[in-house]
Amino acid sequence: MLGIDPTKVPQNPERFREWAVVLGDTAVSSGQHYWEVTVKRSQQFRIGVADVDISREGCIGHDDRSWVFAYSHHRWYVMLANETTPIRNVGNPERVGLLLDYEGRKLSLVDVGKQVLIHTLATEFQGPVVPAFALWDGELLTHSGMDVPKNLRDS
Repeated sequence: MLGIDPTKVPQNPERFREWAVVLGDTAVSSGQHYWEVTVKRSQQFRIGVADVDISREGCIGHDDRSWVFAYSHHRWYVMLANETTPIRNVGNPERVGLLLDYEGRKLSLVDVGKQVLIHTLATEFQGPVVPAFALWDGELLTHSGMDVPKNLRDS
């Protein structure tokens, strides 16, 4: 078993039942927002956004209330409503960006080194969302409070 043994942690209604999932503490309901994630020694993780009141019974990407990019077995995927779609030609970057355009109804994965969009997921947000991160192994380091890079604004 990786991580903390869930039987040794007190029950809490805010805690997810699977994986190590962390939700951001600031809800977004308008505008463009950008943050970056540094990945260290992780073979499986998910990054994206989720509804503020998402169920804690599953993991992000398993329902229609979260929109994520997943990395598993050296490949990238889009996950929505437990459907997985491969993303081609991404490679294994150590740092990626996420660009959320709430009114434009888009979440994009960004190649930080090249400052270009890798893939954009078009969707309908149902209400305020928060950044969402799920980690199976290794480490993720989030870099928040960043300005949207000029060349990515209104992309």
